[in-house]
Amino acid sequence: MCINYIIFGMVVIMLVLILIICRLRYQRHKRAKFRVKERCDHEKIQDINQALEPFGFSYHPQKDIFYSLEEAWQKKFGYGKIYDEMAPTMNMIIHSEPIYFEYGHRRWMIEFWKGQYGVTTGAEVGIYVEKEKGRQKDPSEVFYQCVSKEDEIPISMILYKNGKRLFQREKTHWWLAGFSLGEFSWPAELMLEVSLNFPNLEMLEAFLKGCYHAGYQPEDLHVWYKQVSLRLYQPKTKQPSKYGKLFGRWIQWQNRHNCKLYHKVTKDFTRTIDKLDYLMQAYPRIFGIIMKTGRIAWEKKKK
Repeated sequence: MCINYIIFGMVVIMLVLILIICRLRYQRHKRAKFRVKERCDHEKIQDINQALEPFGFSYHPQKDIFYSLEEAWQKKFGYGKIYDEMAPTMNMIIHSEPIYFEYGHRRWMIEFWKGQYGVTTGAEVGIYVEKEKGRQKDPSEVFYQCVSKEDEIPISMILYKNGKRLFQREKTHWWLAGFSLGEFSWPAELMLEVSLNFPNLEMLEAFLKGCYHAGYQPEDLHVWYKQVSLRLYQPKTKQPSKYGKLFGRWIQWQNRHNCKLYHKVTKDFTRTIDKLDYLMQAYPRIFGIIMKTGRIAWEKKKK
């Protein structure tokens, strides 16, 4: 009989503790919602960008995307084929399209990406160059450096999903990128339209030669003076195959689940800045998911 009383008492204590915890969580979430409504947009964006800056990214409230900073720390590092091969391990299921060419006695790579980056759908254009011409015969085996400020070129890109425009960016850059938070996509649903404005016709011709070698046809490229435009829907180049389709589907299941989780816990808000502000206060672990998946986490891991 005494044991029964003890067990009953322990159950009551546990229930009371659970109720207290639930009450505290409810009050914390209520306070967080109140703070979100009280705080001005300037404060929210400032806090969001302060959290993103160490990762080399910022948030654009008008375009409603994360984007890569001009002076991001990643500029000190280069890019090689291994990063595309390892992308699925960081929840990135993407199409990659590297274009290799030679110009100015150096080997160059301009690469395009589109797909799912963790809890974001995004696209990128990166410009890289070989520091010193090595002995590798295959340009895909070269580890390239990010171009200097002098070698950056004007880039414009538009990302479409099933024919609907998600976002547009244009800037003179070495790594133009945009990521739409909470949007889940399969790479095949996306089409990336890119325009590059080269400094001279010689570099343009070298890039076009690289495109033809990758599998593009003259009708795939729109050339106007020193500018070229192309569309990436289905990549022409062979995609990295280090991991199988089954692993990719498992990663996409995680990405879709995390996108749904993000929308579920932020359903009381419509704007991304309010959603992020709320997560930072009430659900820091879910905010951490955003920081630990996709290109943001991949680049941070390399540091």
